Amino acid sequence: MIRRLFLALLLLLPALLLPAPAAAQSLAGQSLAGSWALRLDGSIIFRFDIARDGDGWSGSWSRPGNFASDGDRFANFTGDTVMIPSREGRDIGGWAELTFPDDRPGAVPDVFRFHLIAPDRAEMIYADTGLAPYVLERVAADALLGPFEPGKVYRRPGMAPPPAVRPAPPGPDEPEAEEAQGPPAIEGR
Repeated sequence: MIRRLFLALLLLLPALLLPAPAAAQSLAGQSLAGSWALRLDGSIIFRFDIARDGDGWSGSWSRPGNFASDGDRFANFTGDTVMIPSREGRDIGGWAELTFPDDRPGAVPDVFRFHLIAPDRAEMIYADTGLAPYVLERVAADALLGPFEPGKVYRRPGMAPPPAVRPAPPGPDEPEAEEAQGPPAIEGR
């Protein structure tokens, strides 16, 4: 009899020690508040400052004034740091979604979704782009972007480099062109 009682207690012990799912989601939501950086090759490319705002979220996105990117590679950083406040923020199933305006003519807003994966790590999805999730690290609210080395391309780890672009062979009257590596495919703001 005592054996059965002891066995039942052992089986129930994990359930008693683990928080309820709703409490765990609430804790994760509270822990997501703070400053998060996309750091590549030792340099902070972006910083997001996220805060609870009632039932939703608000925040800001600090980024270089100008840069070029294809989503996996970042380069050509110029200008001062620009801080963009979120226009909208909401909770979507344990994820914080922030929408940032893009004032360029014909541009659509940038929408990012954030989810805590460890106390000092968050996952970010750049919505509707098809890009793989980004891993962000928790940083101080005054963490600065950079440092950026001129001419360096900052790559996300684990992303395959793009295939080499081979120019068409020269015609009979054309000199052979030297192959040059151009900037990333998408020009930033």
